[in-house]
Amino acid sequence: MQPANHKSTKRLRRRPLGRYRYVRLRWRIMFTLIDTLGAMLFASARLLRRSFASAASEINYDPLRILLIQLDHMGDAIITTVMLPLLRRRYPQASIEVLCGPWNRELFESIGHVDRVHVSRLNRFLRGDSRSFFTRFAWAGAVFAQGLRLRRCKFDLGIDVRGEFPHALMLWLAGVRRRLGWTCGGGGFMLTDTAPFVPDRPEVDSRLALLEQLGIKPADGSEARPRYNPTSSSERSVASMLDELGLHEQTTRVALHVSAGTTAKRWPVEHWRTLLDMLKLSVPENIQLQVVLIGGSADRQISRHIIGDRDLDGVVDLTGRLNVVELAALLQRVDLLIGGDSGPAHLAAAVGTPVVALFSGTNNHRQWQPCGPDVVVLRHPVDCSPCHRHQCPLAGHPCMHKLEPASVARAAGQYISLTGLLQNCESRAHVKES
Repeated sequence: MQPANHKSTKRLRRRPLGRYRYVRLRWRIMFTLIDTLGAMLFASARLLRRSFASAASEINYDPLRILLIQLDHMGDAIITTVMLPLLRRRYPQASIEVLCGPWNRELFESIGHVDRVHVSRLNRFLRGDSRSFFTRFAWAGAVFAQGLRLRRCKFDLGIDVRGEFPHALMLWLAGVRRRLGWTCGGGGFMLTDTAPFVPDRPEVDSRLALLEQLGIKPADGSEARPRYNPTSSSERSVASMLDELGLHEQTTRVALHVSAGTTAKRWPVEHWRTLLDMLKLSVPENIQLQVVLIGGSADRQISRHIIGDRDLDGVVDLTGRLNVVELAALLQRVDLLIGGDSGPAHLAAAVGTPVVALFSGTNNHRQWQPCGPDVVVLRHPVDCSPCHRHQCPLAGHPCMHKLEPASVARAAGQYISLTGLLQNCESRAHVKES
C-alpha cells in the first residue's frame, strides 16, 4: 500500500522534458521562444546558423587557442578534467585555457594540461554571502563584459561543457571561430557545433560526447574517468600538517565531508554524530583509526555540533583549514572518504581514494555520482526524486533522514576493518544502490 502522501510527493518530482534540460515549464517555454527568434535573426543576418557550421567544417588547421567554460562548482570542475588530457593529446601545440569561478582557480591552475586560467568573479553560480541582491542580477551584465574581454584572446575553439545560454552568448561575443556546446540550455543558434542531448546520462559521458564532435575518443577505460594528481607543494604542506597533529601513516584514516552545496543534499548532524560513535567504538584493538572532518569555512559550525563537548581521541577537525589542492593531497592519504553529493567526493575518486557517497533525492545519482573504481552510492529512494531543489519542502527531509548511519557504517566496513560493526549492522542495513 502506498503512503497517504504518495501522490503529493510524486508531484515534487522534476524531470527534463523535450529538447531542454530545464525542469521548469516556464524556462522551457522561454527558451523555445528565444531560440526560435534567435535562429530566425541569425539566419537572416549572414545565415549564421548554417554558413558558420559549414565554415567550421572547412577549417583544416588545428586550433592554436582553446577555451573551456566551466563556471560552476568543484564537483562539476572535477568531471570536466576528464577532457583536458584528451585535448592535450589531440592538440599538443595549442594553448588550453579555462574560464572558471574563483572557487576553482587553484584547482585548474594546478593541472599541467591547463596553460592559462581566466576567472569570472561575477556569475550566477555564486553561493552564500557572495550572492547578494546586487549579484543576483549584475552577473547578466558581466556576461557581456567577459565575452568582450575574451575577444582580445582570439580563440579558435571554445567549449561550453554545461549547456548554458549565457555561455553560448559569451563564446559568440568573444568571436570564437568554432563554438562547441549543447542546445539543451538554449542559445544553440550561437554555436557552430553541438552534441546530442541525452537526459540522465552520466556527466562524464556527456563531457566525452562533446569531444567526439572533434573526433576525440579515449584510448581506453582509464582515460574515460577524471584523474587528479596533487601538487608536490600541497603534498608537503599536508604531510607537515598531519605530522603536527600526530596523524601517522601507520593508522587507518577516514575522512568525513560533513556538508554539501545545498541543504537538500546534507545528511543530518545527528546521523554524523551516530556514525562517528560507531566508527570509534567498533574498531578492533589492533587497528588505530583516525577520523578527519573536512569542509569549507562555512561548515565549522556543523563540525562543532558533530563533535560536541566530547573528548574524542583520534578525531581531528580540519574544516575551513585546507584549500582545494591541499584537500586533494589529504584525500589521497586517507583510506576512505564518506560524504554527500558534493565536490570532495568527486575529488577523492579522482585521486584514487574509495568513496561512500550519500545521495539525497535532489539529483539522478547515476548521472552525478563520482566516477572511480571504488565508489559506493547510498540513498533512500523517495517518490519525489529527482526534485532539483535546494531545500526539501517535506517535513523531516525523508531522503536523507531515512538513510541510516548503520547502512553507512556497513558500507565503510568494506574498506576498513570494522569487523564488530559489520556484524552489528548486518541486520540493520537500509537501502544501498551502487
